Amino acid sequence: DMPPAKQISGQFYRQLYHSASRDIHSLETNWRRGHYILTSVDTGSMALCLQCDEDKIVTGQGDSTIKIWDKSTLDVLNVLKGHTDSVWRLQYKKNVAISGAQDHTIKLVPHSV
Repeated sequence: DMPPAKQISGQFYRQLYHSASRDIHSLETNWRRGHYILTSVDTGSMALCLQCDEDKIVTGQGDSTIKIWDKSTLDVLNVLKGHTDSVWRLQYKKNVAISGAQDHTIKLVPHSV
């Protein structure tokens, strides 16, 4: 199960926002320039949301889990459990995932891979 939510400073959220903005800009630029490779992966259940960084892809799943994938091999590195319904919202930074689910809860999930 996921540990209880911890209080996080405003600095964490400011860094998270700037990181997400850079990622979105990079994705949009690469897409427009045709710099992408499309790969299909069987996630085991429907992936409802995702986020990635240099090394990992993190998905919110319809089976109430969060999966962390190795970006280069597409292997599952970790499966985080704690929600009781589909994970629809996800924000990921380094070793923390914040998720919102159909079970009307928000979870703050520190993890290691």
